[in-house]
Amino acid sequence: MTYENIKSVILVFLVCFSVLLTWSIWMYQPNYEMMKKQNTVEKVAISEKKEVGEIIKPDRIYYHLSKEKHYGTVDKNEIKKIITEIGRWNFTDFENISDEIKNPYSFSHSPGNTVIVFPDSIPIDLYRSIIDIKDKDLPNFQFDQIVIDVEGVQKEQSFVYFISTKNEKAYRSHVPSSFVSNFNTSFFKNVEYTINYVKYFPYKSSNERIFFLPEKETKMLSYQYLSNPLDSEKYKNALFIDPSVVQKNYLLSGEEYKDYSSLMRVNYDKNTLSYINPVESSESHFPSNNLLKRSIDFVNEHGGWTGKYRFVEVDELNHRVLFRLYEDKGYPVFSDENGISEIRHKWGQNEILEYSRSNFSFGVLTETVEKTLSSGHEVLEWLESMEDFDLDLVQDIVLGYTMTKDPQTPLVYLEPSWYYQYNHSWYKISMDEFEGGNHGLE
Repeated sequence: MTYENIKSVILVFLVCFSVLLTWSIWMYQPNYEMMKKQNTVEKVAISEKKEVGEIIKPDRIYYHLSKEKHYGTVDKNEIKKIITEIGRWNFTDFENISDEIKNPYSFSHSPGNTVIVFPDSIPIDLYRSIIDIKDKDLPNFQFDQIVIDVEGVQKEQSFVYFISTKNEKAYRSHVPSSFVSNFNTSFFKNVEYTINYVKYFPYKSSNERIFFLPEKETKMLSYQYLSNPLDSEKYKNALFIDPSVVQKNYLLSGEEYKDYSSLMRVNYDKNTLSYINPVESSESHFPSNNLLKRSIDFVNEHGGWTGKYRFVEVDELNHRVLFRLYEDKGYPVFSDENGISEIRHKWGQNEILEYSRSNFSFGVLTETVEKTLSSGHEVLEWLESMEDFDLDLVQDIVLGYTMTKDPQTPLVYLEPSWYYQYNHSWYKISMDEFEGGNHGLE
């Protein structure tokens, strides 16, 4: 091969190699992994998230064995057993029977019924995450009682009722009779011999409202805890859109955090933490059908359930939702005007408008003392003896706890007491009032 031929072969090789490299560069596509979208601020987790069923709970159950025999409980473990049981049932064919029921109280508390009582109205669409509802086209309604009729068991299908005493509405659902029969055998017939149930008696006011109160005195524990202060910085990061622009100021009574529009205050004297977003609108046409779910999701976003909180009240007109602490056995915990036993929300059109709560959680239990609370008969006598008092305006009467905290010490106290709801506000009946005859409102 001549020198010229060798040069030609080398040149052809280089040209081909150049073409191959050029093609490779054009066709090459690097395998980059998709970058995950990251928030500017890491998500805050103050405490653990909770499921809907941990927040929306009944606070009492009544078994009406006959016209003379009524048993009930507020014990959280007994209530959990019942909710777990009916959570396995298949609820179908919901129908509105409101026109057939003249008085929802008398209907619910008829002999043969088990009544599961909630503190306020629950949207059925939200509660279907707790019980098994088969209907795809479920009617849009709310309820505050579930009534199981153990005497109306039919061959294949039996009835469970969802009652709204607040709105005077009633819906009937069908469940397989085998479930109700088993419930009658396992729960209803054994209630007289179950230690956590006590005997109740009915009191019917002139406006047809029925209260059930314990026949005998009740023994309850008082508690003393050490408190754990909440981390204000975590709440700043959770509540403000851009925590990096938030300014912190120290006040005589606590701390203040603010950005261009929102404000968070931590008050050491009142033991409260409050957040206000004044720019957010609270127009009257706000869609309130998912108000409760939005509130639960909001607290879950930052893990704000720092205690045994439960849903207790919704005000759809003013877009407000209230959660309250409950004691270990299942009694509600009340507090003074500062609301340290509560989580309160007020919603705007798109975002939270107001958020208030305590600035501490329960720590170590340091002391318990057993106390005896008066019977329901004594409570009624006390209320009836009050001057300028209309018993028809009483909406509820319960045993509960008073929560107090001295701002100068880390101690938190829970003292048992009777409470009554009068004209939409709760009032305490103290032991001193029973003994001393002081019948004024606290």
